Amino acid sequence: MNRVLGFVGWPCAGKDVAAEYLVARHAAVWWGHYDFIRTLAREHGISSPTFADLSALFEARASHAGHGWIARIVAGRVRVIPMVVVTGVRNLAEVEIYRELPGFRLVKLQADRDLRFQRWCDHPRESDGSRTWEQFDAIEALDGNRNVPDVLALADRVVENNGSLEDFHRALDALLTA
Repeated sequence: MNRVLGFVGWPCAGKDVAAEYLVARHAAVWWGHYDFIRTLAREHGISSPTFADLSALFEARASHAGHGWIARIVAGRVRVIPMVVVTGVRNLAEVEIYRELPGFRLVKLQADRDLRFQRWCDHPRESDGSRTWEQFDAIEALDGNRNVPDVLALADRVVENNGSLEDFHRALDALLTA
């Protein structure tokens, strides 16, 4: 049986960390929505895109391809893979497409906002710019994040990520047996 886990969460809630763990420990295949958008950025000559660049590129493509354009690409690839992790699920059109896949579960990764900000400060990307609360607020307010609250509300499962990395890994392992 296929298992498709779609991770949704605010920035720095642990989506990529969860995916990296499931790839390493459980041989999952990982597709991140931002990877598709970063490819689009490179095609447009943007070598170090900011969150704002990525959000704008996603919205530009979605204006003619629909907000589920990435989900349609991923959905076409997952049917023969035992475990797939998809990070960055951000809108209702994507959830609708993924819900058609057998074995799909939408997983809310939840972490306290102060902790997420600290993680963002501790692991900077060159293109992220300054490390202020104002900048973090601006990232959360990007168009690409406007539907996150609605998607979070649809989650089938919730995994807390406020403790140690080992605690988070245990919670992910428990998710697979639930």
